[in-house]
Amino acid sequence: MLLSYISFFLACAIASAIPQWEHTPAERMRLLGPLAYTNSRINFPCQTLTPSATVPTSVHALRVADIKHIAAMGDSLTAANGAKAATIIALLVEYRGVSWSIGGDNNLDKAVTLPNIIRKFNSALNGFSTGTGNQDSANANFNVAKPGAVSADMPGQADLLISRMRKALGDTKFNTEWKLVTFFIGGNDLCGICKSGKDYSPATYTNNIKVALEKLYNGMPRTFVNFVTVLNVAELEDLHEGIVCTNMQVFLCDCAINKDTREQVRVANIEYQKRTNALIDDPSFCSGRDDFTIVRQPFMEHMKVPTTSAGLADFTYFAPDCFHFSKKGHEAAAVELWNNMMEKVGQKTSLWNLADTLHCPDNGPGYIYTAKNSK
Repeated sequence: MLLSYISFFLACAIASAIPQWEHTPAERMRLLGPLAYTNSRINFPCQTLTPSATVPTSVHALRVADIKHIAAMGDSLTAANGAKAATIIALLVEYRGVSWSIGGDNNLDKAVTLPNIIRKFNSALNGFSTGTGNQDSANANFNVAKPGAVSADMPGQADLLISRMRKALGDTKFNTEWKLVTFFIGGNDLCGICKSGKDYSPATYTNNIKVALEKLYNGMPRTFVNFVTVLNVAELEDLHEGIVCTNMQVFLCDCAINKDTREQVRVANIEYQKRTNALIDDPSFCSGRDDFTIVRQPFMEHMKVPTTSAGLADFTYFAPDCFHFSKKGHEAAAVELWNNMMEKVGQKTSLWNLADTLHCPDNGPGYIYTAKNSK
């Protein structure tokens, strides 16, 4: 399989090199909004960016600056395959350092990622990935995502993450310091559903998610989990342009492209979202401890393909395969994830707003919103 995979990429590599899509400095400053770096001597207008006076014991009284360790689970979208690729063959490279939810390359001035946003006011943050490398590389750190992963792999990733964090931190830090985990999976399940309906059925998908989250609940004290709702892969048809995009999408997600199976994917996509929403929103699920919570961050739930001013698909947000995110796409996703975290449960945005900037925490206590403290 790996040989055929590489052969396919080499065959596609005859296409012309494609530019690396990034935000310009001016675009990045607009994204950063109140955290823009135009003059570092100016105080942030955001309040409550400092850690709590004492380490909180409840996840419902947790500020972003209280988080000591950050982690992520998922597939190639979290491993950041192709994020800085200029050619098709570079899609095999995992650019983990610029991953939207877990990358820590450079700083916020050069790479907008969730860890780099947090590091703006919490320089001691640990766990983010840097550079390139696979799941087992030293650079991956607490990013245990793996290209090609499906929901059935999530219980194993949960076990790996718990083991890796405990070994790296030691029992005392592992048990007493706050951790943030972003969990995002489902694209590959949907891309395979027309080939194996049982393995990737909504019921199977939801059960795999449930088992993995229960492992985190039972194995990780003092943890806040961002559960990012699966994206709408049916939107791929809006990126169906040119021989490279067409061939790559057929190779990577034929179920969503083929007109005979596209509707099956759409129906399953909605059901995936509906079932996992019900699971996460169930007040009895993984809620027996005050130091652990799972919050659904739905910004990808109704995600649409970004468009240009002319109303056409904006390919600058995607890697050369028109499937994975470019660095620019990762930066946009990081902003949306952060902003979801700053919004109350029940009032969260479920669409990308590419004109938006980073939001400040509330000027009240400044807690990351949970179901309990959103009331």
